Order: sequence, then structure tokens, then C-alpha cells
Amino acid sequence: MSPTHLRVKSLSGKIFSGVLAFTLGVILVLGVVMTTIYYMSYEHDAEAELAASAQDAAAYLNASPTTANIPALEEQFAGLTRYTLIAADGQVLYDSAADPAAMENHAGRPEVREAGENGQAATMRFSDTLGTDTVYAAVKLDDGSIIRLSESRHSLLAFLGDMLVPVLVAVIVAAVLVFVLSKTLTWRIMKPIDALNFADPLENEIYEEMDPLLIRIDEQQRLLKQQNRELAQAENLRRDFSSNVSHEMKTPLQVISGYAELMKNDMVQPADRQKFAALIYEEAQAMRSLINDVLTLSRLDESAFGDDAVLIDLHAVAERVAGRLGSFAADQQVQVRVEGSAARIAGSETLSEEMLYNLIENGIRYNHEGGSVVMRVEAEPPARPGGGLPGEDAVGQVVVRVSDTGPGIPEELREKVFERFFRVDKSRSKETGGTGLGLAIVKHAVLYHHGSIEVESAEGAGTTFVLRFPAA
Repeated sequence: MSPTHLRVKSLSGKIFSGVLAFTLGVILVLGVVMTTIYYMSYEHDAEAELAASAQDAAAYLNASPTTANIPALEEQFAGLTRYTLIAADGQVLYDSAADPAAMENHAGRPEVREAGENGQAATMRFSDTLGTDTVYAAVKLDDGSIIRLSESRHSLLAFLGDMLVPVLVAVIVAAVLVFVLSKTLTWRIMKPIDALNFADPLENEIYEEMDPLLIRIDEQQRLLKQQNRELAQAENLRRDFSSNVSHEMKTPLQVISGYAELMKNDMVQPADRQKFAALIYEEAQAMRSLINDVLTLSRLDESAFGDDAVLIDLHAVAERVAGRLGSFAADQQVQVRVEGSAARIAGSETLSEEMLYNLIENGIRYNHEGGSVVMRVEAEPPARPGGGLPGEDAVGQVVVRVSDTGPGIPEELREKVFERFFRVDKSRSKETGGTGLGLAIVKHAVLYHHGSIEVESAEGAGTTFVLRFPAA
């Protein structure tokens, strides 16, 4: 961001420009209003004073014949005020500012006509003789003639023009004062803001208008702390996962390497070669299973299965998986059954098959001879029409229950069985060839399909995994 941009956005600049514009506007408006009021008041007083002077002049002229007082008018009423004596027929007998002989008949002048009718008059108009705005006061004398007094006046615009210099001086003084005021206000406003403690935003004593911002900052900080904790946990999980993968692969690699070295050095009796080859094959298969599970989990972590959902019949998938595991179940002398009816969900068919495969395989692997694994798939209707809430579409759920007759899982370990590389009985898991990732994959797959999973188990009474999914 450029320095110029920062100056434009500065608080002091905003305050200065705002206060200055407001102050100048007030000065200009008040100047015009006050000048107009003063002008009107002054003109009113001037008219009243001129009218009083006209009454005095009329009283003076009524004391003697008017024509005899014409010379006295020149002495008595000389000055800034213009005096005009007008006969009853409108002829100008005397004018202190012009030659009466050259002046036209004044019988039609408004103030003369009004004074002849009402005895007196006061008005303002443009004077053709003087060429300026003029205020007139006229009084009718006893002999019918009219004495008229007049004074030149500035127009309102001219009067405002005369006030321009004082107004400009006031504007300059106001600009200086506003500049100082804006700096002071900015400092006072920014002082508590500069002292904000953003480490604990809600503990600051600040303007209430700042509360929404501080609340938002506090929420963002809490969110960032939560995210940092989650990132730290994810990093720990990744580190533990890498360490566990390395550890899990080390044992089969050592076995394979050891047996291969014996065979390479011709230290194996011909009768034992097949046995050693079988051991190498089994360890290689264990490594292969481990690598496949690790890749599946990595794809789940990265959401690499995509968002293109298809309709999946979990009952059909369960039957297909049971068929694939038939030979393994026969070897372990465990019976596998699939019950229920067609039930469809939307999701990944590959992932659904992996999920059910791991559940049935676990049930076979951790069972006893003559035991059984039963997978029941069924669709359940919604709890009430409309999916439970008014206005919702009726959506039921698909429930999958996988029950075995194995040793069961202690209550305190029921949530831990979904952790990666966690084994209830580590020695037995090694013997049966489990990778320790099967149930972790199951839980991730369930969450991927927006479902839930629960464990119902008791030691010595077998285990049941209950999976629930939104029906398609």
C-alpha cells in the first residue's frame, strides 16, 4: 500500500476534511443569514428614521408659505439626504440633488401618489434620476404639496459583497482552528486505540463502537488457536503414523531379508526351502496388505475418492465381500452370513466394499473356531413423515450391523479401536496377520459417507459394529 494511499485513509485527514467542510459551511451560511438579517434590520430602521425626518420637515414647512421657504430648504436640509418639494399637480418646485426645471412631472411616482391619498408614504425603488436603489419618505403638506425625502441604498448583493473580506478572514481563521482541532481530536481518539491489547481483545476499555471489531478479532484468534491445535495434532498423528508404518514394515522386511539371505547362502536344507519360501510369501503379503491400507488411508485423508456419488446397494456389496472372504473364513473355521434386504446409499462403491470387507475380515480374524460373523443390512424409514422436521423430505437411513462371536472389546477401549495401529490384543493381532489399520479405514469410510459408527460389545460376548447412513 503506497504512502499516498495511507495519507488519504488517515483518520486525521478524515476528521480535518469533515470538520473543515462543516465549519466553512456553517460560516458561509451564518454569514449570509446574519448579513441579510442585519441588512433588513438596518433598512427598516433607516426607513423609520427617514419617515421621522420627513414629518419634521413637513412640520417646518407648514409653519409658513411653502414658496417662501424654498431658500430656507437649501440651508436647513442640505446634506446626504435628498429633499424634493413637489406641488399638488406633480411639478417639482425644489430638489436638493437635481435641477427642478429639468425634472419631469412627479405626480405618477408611487410615493407621491400614496402620500397625496394617505397623507404620508414610505417605499424603496430604483431612482431614474440618481440611477441607484433609493428609499423614499413623503408627507403631504397643508397646502396640498408634497415634501419628499430620499436616501441612496446599497442592494443586498452589494451589501454582501462588502462583507466578503470579513467572511474570508473568518474562513482562514476557522481553517487554522479546524486544523489544530482535528489534530487534537485525532490524538485523543487514537490514544485508547493505540493502547489496545490485541492479545486479549475483550478485556480492553474502549469505545463501544469498537466492540463488534474486538469481538470479531477475538473470534478469529480463537479460531486460529483451534486451527493451530488441530494442525499440531495432525502433525503429531502424521509423525506417529510414519513411525508406526516404519515399525510395522520393519518386522516382515527383517524376516524376508533373513530367510532370503539363508537361501542365498545355501544354508537351507532342500526339504525346508518350500517352508522358507512360504514364510517369505506370507510376510510379503502382510507388507502388501499394510501398504494397501496405508494408501487407502492417505486417499481418505486427502479426499481423493472424489465427489461423484453413485447409488450403492450395501446388501449386494456385503454378499460380494462375504464371497471373497469365503476361503479365509473356511480356513479359520468361522461361518459368515449376510442377512437383510436391499438398502441403497449414495457414495463410493470402492470405498463401501473396502469398509464392509474390513469389518467382516476383522470379525473372522478375531474369532474362535466354530464362531460366526453375521452382517445384517436393512433400510429403516424416517422417525416421522418429513424426516422429523416440518417441510423436510422423508429420508430414512440404512443400518448395517456386523456381529461376531469373538472375545469382545473392553468398554474403555471401544473408541480406541478406531485409532491407527491400535490393537486390543497385540500378540493375537500379529498371529492373525492384522495390520492395525482396518477399523481406522472403516471409520474414515463411514464419515466419508456422512454416516456414524458405534461399538456394542462385552468381554467374552462378542462385538457388534453398528453403522448408520442416510438412505438414498
